Amino acid sequence: MIFYTEEKNNGYIVIRFAAMKFSFIYTVFFLFLAGIPVTRASDIRIGLFYDREIQSAVFTVVQGEYILFGDGKQIKSLRRGSILLIDYTADGVAIQDTAESHGGFDQIEFRGISSENVFSIKPVYPSFAGKESDDDLLVGVAGQNLRIINRLDLEKYIAGTLEAEGGIAAPVEYYKAQAVLIRTYAVKNFHRHSFEGFNLCDGQHCQAFNGKSRWDEEIHAAVLATEHEVLTDQDGQPANTAYHANCGGMTASAAIEWNEDLPYLTPVNDPFCSESSQYEWRKVISLNEWRQYLLSKGIVSSLLPDNLTQQPARLKYFTFGDRRILISDIRQDLQLRSTFLTISQESSNMIFSGRGYGHGVGLCQEGAMEMARVGFVYIDILMFYFRDLIISQYRSEAFVK
Repeated sequence: MIFYTEEKNNGYIVIRFAAMKFSFIYTVFFLFLAGIPVTRASDIRIGLFYDREIQSAVFTVVQGEYILFGDGKQIKSLRRGSILLIDYTADGVAIQDTAESHGGFDQIEFRGISSENVFSIKPVYPSFAGKESDDDLLVGVAGQNLRIINRLDLEKYIAGTLEAEGGIAAPVEYYKAQAVLIRTYAVKNFHRHSFEGFNLCDGQHCQAFNGKSRWDEEIHAAVLATEHEVLTDQDGQPANTAYHANCGGMTASAAIEWNEDLPYLTPVNDPFCSESSQYEWRKVISLNEWRQYLLSKGIVSSLLPDNLTQQPARLKYFTFGDRRILISDIRQDLQLRSTFLTISQESSNMIFSGRGYGHGVGLCQEGAMEMARVGFVYIDILMFYFRDLIISQYRSEAFVK
């Protein structure tokens, strides 16, 4: 249970919380953002299938009604069940339905005009899994491929990303915390892909987005309960709201992982994730494979690092004589689950025993889920992993047209 008092400070509402053994200040103010031109004030544009080269796809109206535009000119209305083939051609984007063909557009737009509009888009060349999503779809040309962009309400994007990043059937207070982090990331990185005509992509480069959230009502409840909330630093700037699967009992500092000193991303001892199956891991490689790896780094002096083979806390480097290797490089090169690891030798094998899954910075998702299960609310969870931050409300109208 959270107890709070309200007071006014320079025109802002300041709510002081006392939750369990933590304290928190929740300041309400507005963040003004400059956005790519959009249809609705709170829209965001997501580049779909960002890491794929797509030359044709099938668009289907799942719910609602759409109007098809080609280079700004209305072509036809589309109702539920309408199916169109979209192709890249030398003349631009071509569209074909069962009745006729349309082609040669720089950009086509499927604009939803009902209260609820849902579409599916499935690549057919090459063929792989499609996505079902809300609101509008824009298709243009990028090189010799289609560029596919989903324009949708920001809060619907939050729900879809929350399902992709947080999974289903998790505690609602965890979902609330994760929703704030996802929204903050979107606000902070709103212009990340603006040179390509959209805001964020749908892959790990930004945040995973698999389309519309359909499986868990608590996801939508959590998004609604935290609507407009973002985490900001003491200067009012959106924070770097990193998160990962499991920290292995201790989160990492931004300085260790990314060479970025952020006072709110410092190590936190986390007892909440220790019962997860991802808390510990082990990988074995041959002695010869490890020796060849070290040789590729110019190391011939030793098989084991000089500083520590066991990490009582997370380290940045392993040293071998006068050389050193970023542990993050070892993790990436050998496809290890985390940098929180121990190296040992057993006969003709090298043993990598580690804790956690992911980069370890910021919120530990499995720890946060456990905190929610034992009774902590989302504000407690955010306070635990991020120090001296403020939950603030941005104004959706800041996404200017």
